[in-house]
Amino acid sequence: MDNAKKWQIPIFITFLLLGILLSVQFRTQQNFLGDLSLQKSDDLVLMLKKLHDKRGELEKGLRELEQQQRSLQADVNARETLAESLKNESEQLKMALGLTPVRGPGITITITTESPMVYLDLVDIINELWASQAEAIAINDQRITPWTSIYWNKTNLTLTINGKEILYPCTIKAIGNQDKLESGLRLLGGILDDLAIYKVYPVIKRVEEIELPAAPPPTLNYLQKSAS
Repeated sequence: MDNAKKWQIPIFITFLLLGILLSVQFRTQQNFLGDLSLQKSDDLVLMLKKLHDKRGELEKGLRELEQQQRSLQADVNARETLAESLKNESEQLKMALGLTPVRGPGITITITTESPMVYLDLVDIINELWASQAEAIAINDQRITPWTSIYWNKTNLTLTINGKEILYPCTIKAIGNQDKLESGLRLLGGILDDLAIYKVYPVIKRVEEIELPAAPPPTLNYLQKSAS
């Protein structure tokens, strides 16, 4: 029995060492296989190609996304620019039609003395101001627009604009280039010379900022949008 025990101990130690060696060899082999520097050239080339192809696909996808983003941003910018342009055009049109209050430099023409000046003389003044590139006109705060009505009542000798009676002093306000507006009125043989015949001498003043109210929107009874 003693001899058997003596042989069991060396055998146990031998198997133990053998197990340790096998374990170390397995780990070494795994590390060897995992080390790219020790891989076969063909395997490395294949692996590199796969990584290169994958990178190419990702870069292509990124470029496509960037292009989509640029296209969307350009579309957004174009829509914003168009919307802003339409908004500005709408505002300009409303101001030109007298639908919004406006302000700017211009002149005032004030007539303080009651006279036989009838509506035709007033219309001549307005037309001369338009011809002198006035951008907006009002008479006693009644905005002049394409649908403004100026009426002289011969019965009670009253002048009305848009149904509102015009009383003295009558003040005409015009926004535009002050030099052009004033020189247009002072033309030799023009409207001021005609009024001087009746001893009417309008007072013209240059004003750096004139404020004009908006005109009421017109009532359209017959105008319709064309089908075409």
